[in-house]
Amino acid sequence: MNDLKKLAEQKADKQKEMADLVETVKKEERAMTEEENKLFDELEKEITAINDTMEKINKSRNLVEDKEPENAPASKEEDPENQRALEERDLEAFGRYIRNEVLEERAGETQFTKGANGVIIPTTIANKIIMTAVNVSPILEKCTTYNTKGKLSIPVYGADSSGNDITVDYAEDFTALTEKAGKFTSVDLESYLIGALAKIGNSLVNNTDIDLANIVINIIAEYVRIFLEGQILKGSDSKIQGCKGITKKVEVATPAITYDDLVKLKNSVIQAYRKGSIFVMNQDTETAIELIKDGNDNPIFTPDPTGEFNGKILGYPVYVSDNMDGIEAGKRPIIFGNFSGVALKKSKDLEIQVLRELYATQHATGIVAWLECDAKIEHLQKLAALDVNAGE
Repeated sequence: MNDLKKLAEQKADKQKEMADLVETVKKEERAMTEEENKLFDELEKEITAINDTMEKINKSRNLVEDKEPENAPASKEEDPENQRALEERDLEAFGRYIRNEVLEERAGETQFTKGANGVIIPTTIANKIIMTAVNVSPILEKCTTYNTKGKLSIPVYGADSSGNDITVDYAEDFTALTEKAGKFTSVDLESYLIGALAKIGNSLVNNTDIDLANIVINIIAEYVRIFLEGQILKGSDSKIQGCKGITKKVEVATPAITYDDLVKLKNSVIQAYRKGSIFVMNQDTETAIELIKDGNDNPIFTPDPTGEFNGKILGYPVYVSDNMDGIEAGKRPIIFGNFSGVALKKSKDLEIQVLRELYATQHATGIVAWLECDAKIEHLQKLAALDVNAGE
C-alpha cells in the first residue's frame, strides 16, 4: 500500500497548494494573474493525473488479487497494513471535510454519504470514536454490546411470581412429568438518538500543521464516554434505563455505610457471577469507605499496586466514576457486579455534522456526533445496588 500512500500524500500537497492560491486571491479581492492561472491549471492536471493513477492501481489489484496466497489474511479488511492505510486516508479526508475543502468522489477515495442527521463518516473513523470511548471506560468495555438497528428484543427467563421454575427430577416409564416452569420475558432495546457537541476555534481549524481529525475524535470520544457511562449507571426515566432496572438491592437507613452493608452487597450477586465484578462509586464514597475498618481494626480498602483501579474492597476492584451519586438520602452511591449483565445496543452508523455558520460570530466551528443506542439490564443476577433510604 506504500504506492497509494505516497500518491495520496502528493495529492494532498497539490490540493493544499491550490487551496492556498485561491485563498490568497480571495483575501486580496482580485482576479488571478496569468502566472497564477497557469499554476492553478497545472495543479489541476497533476491532481487529475494522480486520481487516474490511483484508480488504475486499484483496478489492477482487483484483477490480480482474485486468488489470495495461502499465507495471506482472510480478507483485505483483516490486513493490518491495509487497515492502517485506510485509516490514514479517512482521517486525512475527515480533516479536509472539517476545513470545508471539497472532497472529490473518485475511486480509491473516502466516500462521505448523507444520513438523516448529517454525513455518515467512514467505518474506520466511527470505530475509532467508539473504541476510544471503550478503552477509557471499564463500564462500557464490560457491557454486552449489540450492533444492530431498530428494536432488539432479548429473551429473559426466570421464576414466575409464585416461585415456579423449571424442575429436574428422576422419572419412570409411563409416568408424566410434573409441569412446573417459570416464565419467559424480554428486554426490549430501542434506538434513542443522542448527540455530542464540540466547538473548535477557527484558528485551530485553519492551522494545517495540527492533526485536526484526531483532536476532534478525542474530544467527541470524551463526550460519548461521559454520556453513555452516566446513562448506563443511572439511566433516565423515559429513555435509556441502564442500571435503573437492578432488582437486587441493599438498603441502608442512614447516609452511613458499614462493613456489613458492603458484605451484604457483595453477596447479593451469587458466586457464579462474581468473576469480573467491580464496585462503582464516586470519589467521596470511596474516601468514606477507605476509613472503614473490619473487626480486627484493619482497613477493608486495599490499595491496588498496579494502578489499574484505585484499590479493592473485599477482593474486588473499585472503579471511581463522577457519574455516581454520593452517600445521601434517596440516592444510590454504589453498584456492584459484572457489567456484562447490561445490554448495550448501538447503531452501526455514527453521523457527523459540521456547524460552520452557527458559531461564525464566535470564530469557531461546531462538530456534532449523532448515534442511536439503548441500554438495559439483561441479566438481573449479575448486578446489585446499595441504596440510601429517602427517610421521613
